[in-house]
Amino acid sequence: MSQQLSANDELVSDVVACQLVIKQILDVIDVIAPVEVRDKMASQLKSIDFSGQQAGVDPVTRRAIQKAIALIELKFTPQGEAH
Repeated sequence: MSQQLSANDELVSDVVACQLVIKQILDVIDVIAPVEVRDKMASQLKSIDFSGQQAGVDPVTRRAIQKAIALIELKFTPQGEAH
C-alpha cells in the first residue's frame, strides 16, 4: 500500500482490524465454549469495580468495557431468549 494514512486513519484501521479478529474469536468461542464459560466471560467484565480502578476514571475505557459486555451477551444470547 503506497498511500500514506493520517494518524487518525491508522487508529481507525487498527480498531477495524481488532474488530475483525474479535469477530473470528467470538465465532470460535461460540462453537467450542459451554454456556458456563460464556456466562463467566460476561460476569468477569461486569464485576469490574469502576470506583476503585483507573478504568473508572477513563470514559473511553469504561465505554469499551460496556461495549464488550454487550457484545458477549448479544453474541451468546440464543435468538429465542433475546429481549
